[in-house]
Amino acid sequence: MTAAITGLTEQIEVVLIDANDATSRAQNPSPIQKIPVLELADGRIIADSRVICEYLIEHSGRHELLPEADRIDCLTRAAIADGVTEAALLMIYERRFREQEQINQAWLNRMNHKVLGGLDWLSAQIQPVDRTPTLDQITLAACLGYLDFRFAGEWRTRYRELALWLTQYQQMVPSYQQTDPDAHA
Repeated sequence: MTAAITGLTEQIEVVLIDANDATSRAQNPSPIQKIPVLELADGRIIADSRVICEYLIEHSGRHELLPEADRIDCLTRAAIADGVTEAALLMIYERRFREQEQINQAWLNRMNHKVLGGLDWLSAQIQPVDRTPTLDQITLAACLGYLDFRFAGEWRTRYRELALWLTQYQQMVPSYQQTDPDAHA
């Protein structure tokens, strides 16, 4: 979404990596196989979604996406949304990469507690959607979209204000639809 909003999409070649395929994984320039990773023309790599987004914002000159006056609060909201996404991803991995009898329910409960705690906090911090979203809004939209994609929108009944916010975001920010995996399935 950030690449589209900053107008840099055409300058980025997207390489799909299958984490279950060794040949595909070998294409990842990250030394720890982290995705996403942005490889620059000079061979340098930028790893981690938030760092990549900051690079795109700086490179494009679109500083309104991370306004200096609200920078720390914006980065904090983005970090909480990232944390929710990471906890949800760990829940998926726990079920995907372990045999049924090895699944640790206490771990799943702990990660679910993080997801719910983050969503509680984020629902109290909602910022109105604007046609040009800020980095925290982009991150929150990606987080909620991931929860829809992997957990069939279970969060929506408990967090109606976040569901309404995401609907408004989807309507106002065209890049959301361009990156929605359900729209391209």
